[in-house]
Amino acid sequence: MSTISRTLSIRVGKFRILSILLAFTAASGLVFGTTGFTTMDADRGVEMGVAEDDKAYLGYDPLVNENEEITAGEPTATIEYHNRASVDFDTLIVDVSRAGTGSEPTVETFDAPGHLDRGSVGSVIVTLNCSTKQVVKLKFEVVGSGSAASVSLDRTLSVTCVPDQEEKEDKENEMDDKEGADSSETSN
Repeated sequence: MSTISRTLSIRVGKFRILSILLAFTAASGLVFGTTGFTTMDADRGVEMGVAEDDKAYLGYDPLVNENEEITAGEPTATIEYHNRASVDFDTLIVDVSRAGTGSEPTVETFDAPGHLDRGSVGSVIVTLNCSTKQVVKLKFEVVGSGSAASVSLDRTLSVTCVPDQEEKEDKENEMDDKEGADSSETSN
Protein backbone atom coordinates (compact mmCIF):
# COMPACT_ATOMS: atom_id res chain seq x y z
CA MET A 1 0.00 0.00 0.00
CA SER A 2 1.10 3.42 -0.80
CA THR A 3 0.97 6.51 1.36
CA ILE A 4 -1.60 8.12 -0.90
CA SER A 5 -4.13 5.36 -0.37
CA ARG A 6 -3.66 5.49 3.40
CA THR A 7 -4.41 9.24 3.75
CA LEU A 8 -7.50 8.81 1.61
CA SER A 9 -8.91 6.15 3.86
CA ILE A 10 -8.19 8.35 6.89
CA ARG A 11 -10.02 11.25 5.26
CA VAL A 12 -13.00 9.04 4.43
CA GLY A 13 -12.97 7.83 8.03
CA LYS A 14 -13.12 11.40 9.40
CA PHE A 15 -15.91 12.30 6.97
CA ARG A 16 -17.81 9.18 7.94
CA ILE A 17 -17.47 9.98 11.66
CA LEU A 18 -18.66 13.56 11.08
CA SER A 19 -21.67 12.29 9.08
CA ILE A 20 -22.61 9.84 11.82
CA LEU A 21 -22.28 12.56 14.45
CA LEU A 22 -24.56 14.94 12.48
CA ALA A 23 -27.11 12.17 11.87
CA PHE A 24 -27.13 11.36 15.61
CA THR A 25 -27.64 15.06 16.47
CA ALA A 26 -30.53 15.35 14.01
CA ALA A 27 -32.15 12.16 15.37
CA SER A 28 -31.84 13.32 18.97
CA GLY A 29 -33.33 16.68 17.96
CA LEU A 30 -36.35 14.91 16.52
CA VAL A 31 -36.76 12.73 19.60
CA PHE A 32 -36.20 15.37 22.29
CA GLY A 33 -37.31 18.50 20.44
CA THR A 34 -35.44 21.62 19.51
CA THR A 35 -34.46 24.56 21.62
CA GLY A 36 -36.93 26.83 19.80
CA PHE A 37 -40.03 28.27 21.47
CA THR A 38 -43.68 28.54 20.52
CA THR A 39 -44.95 30.99 23.14
CA MET A 40 -43.60 34.06 24.80
CA ASP A 41 -44.72 35.98 27.86
CA ALA A 42 -43.82 39.58 28.43
CA ASP A 43 -44.65 41.94 31.23
CA ARG A 44 -45.11 45.50 30.14
CA GLY A 45 -44.62 48.21 32.68
CA VAL A 46 -47.95 50.03 32.56
CA GLU A 47 -48.78 52.22 35.48
CA MET A 48 -52.39 53.19 36.10
CA GLY A 49 -53.47 55.69 38.65
CA VAL A 50 -56.78 56.98 39.88
CA ALA A 51 -57.11 60.70 39.38
CA GLU A 52 -59.50 63.12 40.99
CA ASP A 53 -62.54 63.96 38.85
CA ASP A 54 -61.17 67.41 37.99
CA LYS A 55 -58.01 65.81 36.49
CA ALA A 56 -59.41 62.54 35.09
CA TYR A 57 -59.60 61.73 31.36
CA LEU A 58 -63.37 61.75 31.73
CA GLY A 59 -64.16 64.37 34.33
CA TYR A 60 -67.36 64.60 36.37
CA ASP A 61 -68.55 67.96 37.67
CA PRO A 62 -71.87 68.35 39.57
CA LEU A 63 -73.81 71.46 38.57
CA VAL A 64 -76.09 71.26 41.61
CA ASN A 65 -75.04 71.05 45.23
CA GLU A 66 -75.56 67.94 47.33
CA ASN A 67 -79.25 67.76 48.45
CA GLU A 68 -80.14 70.86 46.41
CA GLU A 69 -83.84 71.17 45.61
CA ILE A 70 -84.99 70.28 42.10
CA THR A 71 -88.58 70.95 41.08
CA ALA A 72 -90.43 67.91 39.77
CA GLY A 73 -91.24 68.05 36.06
CA GLU A 74 -88.58 70.68 35.35
CA PRO A 75 -85.58 69.60 33.22
CA THR A 76 -82.48 70.47 35.27
CA ALA A 77 -78.82 70.37 34.25
CA THR A 78 -77.35 68.28 37.07
CA ILE A 79 -73.82 67.31 35.98
CA GLU A 80 -71.21 67.91 33.28
CA TYR A 81 -68.75 65.47 31.77
CA HIS A 82 -65.37 66.83 30.60
CA ASN A 83 -63.25 65.06 27.97
CA ARG A 84 -59.64 65.59 29.01
CA ALA A 85 -58.30 62.60 27.04
CA SER A 86 -56.18 63.04 23.94
CA VAL A 87 -58.86 61.36 21.79
CA ASP A 88 -62.48 62.03 20.88
CA PHE A 89 -65.03 59.85 22.63
CA ASP A 90 -67.05 58.89 19.55
CA THR A 91 -69.47 56.97 21.74
CA LEU A 92 -70.67 58.22 25.10
CA ILE A 93 -73.24 55.99 26.79
CA VAL A 94 -74.83 57.62 29.84
CA ASP A 95 -77.38 56.07 32.17
CA VAL A 96 -79.14 57.91 34.98
CA SER A 97 -81.11 55.91 37.51
CA ARG A 98 -82.36 56.17 41.04
CA ALA A 99 -80.17 54.39 43.57
CA GLY A 100 -81.98 52.66 46.39
CA THR A 101 -85.39 51.16 46.97
CA GLY A 102 -88.91 52.55 46.94
CA SER A 103 -91.18 53.85 44.24
CA GLU A 104 -90.64 57.60 44.53
CA PRO A 105 -89.13 59.88 43.42
CA THR A 106 -88.48 58.63 39.89
CA VAL A 107 -86.25 59.74 37.05
CA GLU A 108 -88.84 60.78 34.49
CA THR A 109 -86.39 61.56 31.68
CA PHE A 110 -82.77 62.44 31.13
CA ASP A 111 -80.86 63.88 28.20
CA ALA A 112 -77.13 63.29 27.73
CA PRO A 113 -74.64 63.77 24.89
CA GLY A 114 -73.99 60.75 22.63
CA HIS A 115 -70.36 61.71 21.99
CA LEU A 116 -67.75 64.02 23.51
CA ASP A 117 -64.99 65.53 21.40
CA ARG A 118 -61.52 66.10 22.81
CA GLY A 119 -61.54 69.08 25.17
CA SER A 120 -65.32 69.48 25.13
CA VAL A 121 -67.97 69.46 27.85
CA GLY A 122 -71.40 67.81 27.85
CA SER A 123 -74.27 68.35 30.30
CA VAL A 124 -76.73 65.77 31.59
CA ILE A 125 -80.25 67.14 32.03
CA VAL A 126 -82.53 65.23 34.40
CA THR A 127 -86.28 65.53 34.97
CA LEU A 128 -87.58 64.06 38.23
CA ASN A 129 -91.10 63.16 39.30
CA CYS A 130 -92.33 63.15 42.92
CA SER A 131 -95.55 63.84 44.81
CA THR A 132 -93.90 64.86 48.10
CA LYS A 133 -90.61 66.50 48.98
CA GLN A 134 -88.01 63.71 49.14
CA VAL A 135 -84.28 63.17 48.89
CA VAL A 136 -83.29 61.01 45.91
CA LYS A 137 -79.88 59.52 45.24
CA LEU A 138 -79.14 59.67 41.50
CA LYS A 139 -76.70 57.17 40.01
CA PHE A 140 -74.77 58.33 36.94
CA GLU A 141 -73.02 55.62 34.90
CA VAL A 142 -71.05 56.54 31.78
CA VAL A 143 -68.81 54.73 29.29
CA GLY A 144 -66.84 56.75 26.78
CA SER A 145 -64.91 55.11 23.96
CA GLY A 146 -62.84 56.39 21.08
CA SER A 147 -60.30 55.11 18.60
CA ALA A 148 -57.60 54.38 21.16
CA ALA A 149 -59.21 54.69 24.57
CA SER A 150 -62.15 53.59 26.65
CA VAL A 151 -63.10 54.90 30.09
CA SER A 152 -65.97 54.33 32.47
CA LEU A 153 -67.18 56.27 35.46
CA ASP A 154 -69.88 55.70 38.11
CA ARG A 155 -70.93 58.47 40.49
CA THR A 156 -73.89 59.25 42.74
CA LEU A 157 -75.43 62.60 43.61
CA SER A 158 -78.16 63.22 46.18
CA VAL A 159 -80.73 65.89 45.36
CA THR A 160 -84.10 66.82 46.87
CA CYS A 161 -87.12 66.42 44.62
CA VAL A 162 -89.78 69.06 45.32
CA PRO A 163 -93.25 68.68 43.80
CA ASP A 164 -94.25 71.32 41.26
CA GLN A 165 -96.32 73.78 43.32
CA GLU A 166 -98.74 74.65 40.46
CA GLU A 167 -99.31 70.98 39.66
CA LYS A 168 -99.85 70.23 43.35
CA GLU A 169 -102.38 73.09 43.66
CA ASP A 170 -104.19 71.90 40.50
CA LYS A 171 -104.52 68.40 41.97
CA GLU A 172 -105.78 69.82 45.27
CA ASN A 173 -108.35 71.97 43.42
CA GLU A 174 -109.50 68.92 41.43
CA MET A 175 -109.92 66.96 44.66
CA ASP A 176 -111.86 69.87 46.25
CA ASP A 177 -114.07 70.15 43.15
CA LYS A 178 -114.72 66.42 43.20
CA GLU A 179 -115.58 66.47 46.90
CA GLY A 180 -117.86 69.46 46.35
CA ALA A 181 -119.62 67.71 43.45
CA ASP A 182 -120.03 64.55 45.52
CA SER A 183 -121.51 66.45 48.47
CA SER A 184 -123.96 68.39 46.25
CA GLU A 185 -125.16 65.14 44.67
CA THR A 186 -125.77 63.56 48.06
CA SER A 187 -127.73 66.61 49.31
CA ASN A 188 -130.21 66.43 46.38
